Amino acid sequence: MASSNHSTSEDSDIILSLPNSIVVRRYRAADATSLSNHGNNIKIWNQLRNRMPYPYTKDAAQFWIEYCSSPEQFRASGPWTPDTGAQGPFVPTNFTIAVNGQACGSIGLDFGDPVDVYFRSAEVGYWLGEDYWGKGVMGAVVPAFVDWTWQMFGILIRLNAEVASQNLGSFRCLQRAGFVEEGRKKCAFVKNGVILDEILLGMLRPGTMEMEVDS
Repeated sequence: MASSNHSTSEDSDIILSLPNSIVVRRYRAADATSLSNHGNNIKIWNQLRNRMPYPYTKDAAQFWIEYCSSPEQFRASGPWTPDTGAQGPFVPTNFTIAVNGQACGSIGLDFGDPVDVYFRSAEVGYWLGEDYWGKGVMGAVVPAFVDWTWQMFGILIRLNAEVASQNLGSFRCLQRAGFVEEGRKKCAFVKNGVILDEILLGMLRPGTMEMEVDS
């Protein structure tokens, strides 16, 4: 569940408080060192698009924190209708994953172009430091983040995700969170000299098929 009624300014950055001292929260300037330490890993980089650089230096992490914290990157929250648009405050869409207070990963939304046909869709992306693989962190984070997304952004009726075909752990995590495999791009993922297929997954807002979707 999303956190509320926090007692400190740092606590107010938290959007999700989960078991085993896992939280999803806004980035803080002080996260740069920890994010760099966990993200500077070739195993992580091999599964991601090149917008996350490698080596993942402290400067690179700080640039990402500042980018995601800029109000220019925020999106309007709240209920949405074709006549009024969104009716809530602008909020961040990318966050850090912290375990026991240590920033060790990221999760966020890449929204479609607001003036093009995909404006009611967003892509979910994430990474997690290797020290926390196989410990159920993303298994807790992804479905909770999806629920938070539906509650926060009324404009969205669809979430997308894409994973390299060799990344079975992430593929299964997305399936458990409710994503459905919808197709495969042959030889579409080329990273570090390796050519792989890319698996396409999607999820609809609960009740979407039963409601009238306005254009």
